[in-house]
Amino acid sequence: PPLSLPAGGFDGFQACCPDLCSESPVPAAAAVSPAGVENSRSDARAPFYDQGGPVEILPYLFLGSCSHSSDLQGLQACGITAVLNVSASCPNHFEGLFRYKSIPVEDNQMVEISAWFQEAISFIDSVKNSGGRVLVHCQAGISRSATICLAYLIQSRRVRLDEAFDFVKQRRGVISPNFSFMGQLLQFETQVLCH
Repeated sequence: PPLSLPAGGFDGFQACCPDLCSESPVPAAAAVSPAGVENSRSDARAPFYDQGGPVEILPYLFLGSCSHSSDLQGLQACGITAVLNVSASCPNHFEGLFRYKSIPVEDNQMVEISAWFQEAISFIDSVKNSGGRVLVHCQAGISRSATICLAYLIQSRRVRLDEAFDFVKQRRGVISPNFSFMGQLLQFETQVLCH
């Protein structure tokens, strides 16, 4: 089905869904673990979204960046067994060591990321059902991979987008799916929760 967005661009979206919008900038200290303890992987030269390591969304679901996906020790410390790469440009660094799935999408307004939701959700569930742990990542761990994690929570936990968004944002404060992805997530929420 075609994507429908609220009239009025971002202002219309903000009027429709104020709980999903924020005017305050995300602090650089957002790379703090859920327990509030600074993660040991900190490098002043790395972008703020690469500070720390991947964050645990659920016991078997982690969210991070391309940099996190290239840190073998970090992956092993989290017990990662599989990697869902939601990017067209990040390489799969450890093909022989982890199970990989690639969703080659760009982060722009024209991408129908929702076309990949069921495939991504099935992959995450298969990792969960085998007792594994999956890292979902894109370049920065902000838009594409966050969108996939949000879609997963909407379907698997049967929660509204605003609840899923708050849940993930508490764990990785830098998430910010692009406007089109948010619209697709709203449409997905309707499909999941109304059927």
